[in-house]
Amino acid sequence: MGSSPPTPELPPGVAERRRFPRYRLSAPITVRSTGLPEMRGMSIEISEGGMSAAVGVGLKVGDAVELEPVGGAAAVAVVRRILGRLCGFEFLNLSPEQAGKVREMSGMFPLYRPRTLDLWKR
Repeated sequence: MGSSPPTPELPPGVAERRRFPRYRLSAPITVRSTGLPEMRGMSIEISEGGMSAAVGVGLKVGDAVELEPVGGAAAVAVVRRILGRLCGFEFLNLSPEQAGKVREMSGMFPLYRPRTLDLWKR
């Protein structure tokens, strides 16, 4: 019987809103969005529910994008937050296989400890 992964420690007074633990992951990623040229970026962290990545300009909160690779394939996501070039994406349709690969590879990376990236403008 497997145990659930530990959750990151949060500063006092900060509530965790995420459904899945996040893991540090720095890897190249391709971002595609209708009406914009294909962009290259670098992931910052990932979970089964989404990821953060530093990407080029042009995206807006609410934009639908395709991110690749996520769990070995492309994934549809929506931009939830933007701070400069840092974008927070929520996955919309990860297949069970992709979610499994993200979960499996997450065990190889350290937990992401929220510090400055959680200071999104609200």
